[in-house]
Amino acid sequence: MIVPSDDWAAPADDAELAAPAVLRRATQVDAATLDELTGLLAEARNPALVVGADADAPATWAALVALAERLAAPVWQESFAARAGFPQDHPLFAGHLPAGRARLREALAGHDVVLAVGAPVFRQYPYERGPLVAAGTTLVQVTDDLEDAHHSPVALAVVADPAHVCAALADRLPARERTAPPAARPTPPSPPGHYDPLRAAHVMTALAQRLPADAVVVEETPSSRPDLHQLLPARAPLGFLSAAMGGLGFGLPAAIGVRMAAPSRPVVAVVGDGSSLYGIQALWSAAHYRCGVLFVVLANGRYAVMDRLAEQHGNGKAPWPAFEEVSVSALARGLGCPATTVDTHDDLVKALDEVVPTLAARAEPLVLEVAVVPETTFAP
Repeated sequence: MIVPSDDWAAPADDAELAAPAVLRRATQVDAATLDELTGLLAEARNPALVVGADADAPATWAALVALAERLAAPVWQESFAARAGFPQDHPLFAGHLPAGRARLREALAGHDVVLAVGAPVFRQYPYERGPLVAAGTTLVQVTDDLEDAHHSPVALAVVADPAHVCAALADRLPARERTAPPAARPTPPSPPGHYDPLRAAHVMTALAQRLPADAVVVEETPSSRPDLHQLLPARAPLGFLSAAMGGLGFGLPAAIGVRMAAPSRPVVAVVGDGSSLYGIQALWSAAHYRCGVLFVVLANGRYAVMDRLAEQHGNGKAPWPAFEEVSVSALARGLGCPATTVDTHDDLVKALDEVVPTLAARAEPLVLEVAVVPETTFAP
């Protein structure tokens, strides 16, 4: 169970419990429900889609692409998504929703109908007062998760196969002309100078330039997740995998499991050095079972996300020490897993150019410990 970090910091208010106004559940959606959904979207002046982890399947991706293009609607990824629900290199992909309500309202401002597919409405961190969306915005949900439907404050929740519903809607709706320009894509940072330190964004950019479209990226680097989302888009189903809401200890063993389950797909785990310490012993399994995962460890010598949260919600500098003396590559080698360290951009590029072309076929894992400077901002 995930509890908001500030759950015990304030008295409970008298707000009504979130619940859908209308909930319909069926293995095959009836014509009347499809007619209602079609009418809402066809009459919308400026619709938008929000996709979630439960939309991460080839059939659902295809149906959502067809529906988004039919509506000429922007597509947002739910905040703290464990998986990607839409191709993030598509021109209609608008980005990842912020978790705070004020910025959430701003992101969805002007959309009179928002259809959430395979996502709860909406995951929050931390709690902020006020509505999820501005007045005049109608929220609708299609999900195969009955629990998500029960606690989502939407006008209509339809519990059914998202791929089936979205494909049916795409067939029924008239095509619209796109009036808004595609969402602006972030500009990758220029490579650092020879004596300049590496940042997480440099590592994400280098990976994005080299990884094939079918690569699986397993993420557990909370302070650098915004850079990963912006610079390393998921381009195929199961292209991104994480733990929703930031639980740690998931990344290393999850990457090993994915590689064992899908041995033909390249698998890259991007984890922080602090995150890796929660499950470092998984590297023994990677070596013992010959799982050819590339573990890219962003080593800043501290729990950077906790430092930032302490600064935002505490009394200034975090009271705990850094751990710059910890060497993840040394720990990896002690567990029988090959490892190397990288300190410069030239060394990073050289290491990736050597290992990435072999990822689909390699059996030997590799830990690439990359020294990066800590991120100074954090905005979930």
